[in-house]
Amino acid sequence: MGILEWAVLVIAAGVLAVWAGRAMQIYSPRSRGPVLSRDTIDDVPPSGLVSIIMPAKDEEANVAAALETLLAQDYPDIEIIVVDDRSRDRTAEIVRAAAARDVRVRLVQVRELPPGWFGKPHAMQAGAREARGGWLLFVDADCRQAPHSVRAAVNFLAKRGGEMLSLWPVLEMHGFWENAIQPVAGSVLVAWFRPAWVNNPRRRAAFANGQYILIRRDTHEALGGHGAVRDEIVEDIALARLAKRRGHRLWNAIGQDLFTTRMYDSLRAMYKGWTRIYCGAFKSVWRLLGVMTLTCLFTLAPFAALAAAAAAMAAGDSRPFTAALFALALATAALVLVTMRRYFLAGRANPWYLFFYPPAVVMVMAFQFGAMMRALGLRGVTWRGTTYKGGRVVSG
Repeated sequence: MGILEWAVLVIAAGVLAVWAGRAMQIYSPRSRGPVLSRDTIDDVPPSGLVSIIMPAKDEEANVAAALETLLAQDYPDIEIIVVDDRSRDRTAEIVRAAAARDVRVRLVQVRELPPGWFGKPHAMQAGAREARGGWLLFVDADCRQAPHSVRAAVNFLAKRGGEMLSLWPVLEMHGFWENAIQPVAGSVLVAWFRPAWVNNPRRRAAFANGQYILIRRDTHEALGGHGAVRDEIVEDIALARLAKRRGHRLWNAIGQDLFTTRMYDSLRAMYKGWTRIYCGAFKSVWRLLGVMTLTCLFTLAPFAALAAAAAAMAAGDSRPFTAALFALALATAALVLVTMRRYFLAGRANPWYLFFYPPAVVMVMAFQFGAMMRALGLRGVTWRGTTYKGGRVVSG
């Protein structure tokens, strides 16, 4: 075998070793980080008023159901602040009706977006200014909370002495594209922002999911509130990075039965959403290029190598290199599917969609490429009716 063939086999062996390590790691009981559920709640007394802040822009289809699950919380001391962020539908009307029925609900309306602010950070800050609680819980309007959601999160931070907690959700997925792509797209974030790393104060890794962030009010104020991330398209991860950089105790956990959400209902919505998320999570063009390269090398290349080696052997290629590449690629592909099966099951996705794993990876790489174009300023990001480009609002 020549030098090039040896190099290919060494790389293939390295990829196999990485996947073997990931398979061992993900099947370890400690790999997922803390898991919050009804069973993890201790008999700890309530820890003060929780101000639940929910930004809502054109959410007439979601806001009533979201409020219903928040008002059903078994935590005894809550207020709910819905921030109507320039909605053009019936969002404000629905919230007013809910507020008339329950004094715990309040409506805050944003009429215009001030210069220098992005939409969601501004809505979050507007809600925080009106909050009276010592705890601030930021949730999204497309989330549905279990009755014990608030109590479990407050209980967790009260026991652990933490200052900021963000939960990974259970995703609702319907149809082919969601079941095939969503777990694969999410696994990229899990690989880069592992809960065990985020929860380790000695590591730089920081992550938060804006669908559910519980933070102490004094911590939020010490960070400068959402004003500190006013021009971030993915403000949740930016806030987590700032909190950890300043020495605040950050936690990530799995919300096993605490809340659910359906992130995107179409392939187009997935593309828009994940390009925004990847652009904000990885930020720099070089980092995104690295993410794309590693995604290709570790998730797509093993299947491509397996197909190429199998085709060569079927055509009569009996070289030791081809046989070795086939064996390494087959073992790697098997480990990829075994590992990803755990991701699928953890997210309650149908594992049969793993048969479409390679095409799903291609789609995820398209999302990453779109994120890179946005990081370069060649394309804008349109989210909730507002378009951002090059770090500024350009319309909406």
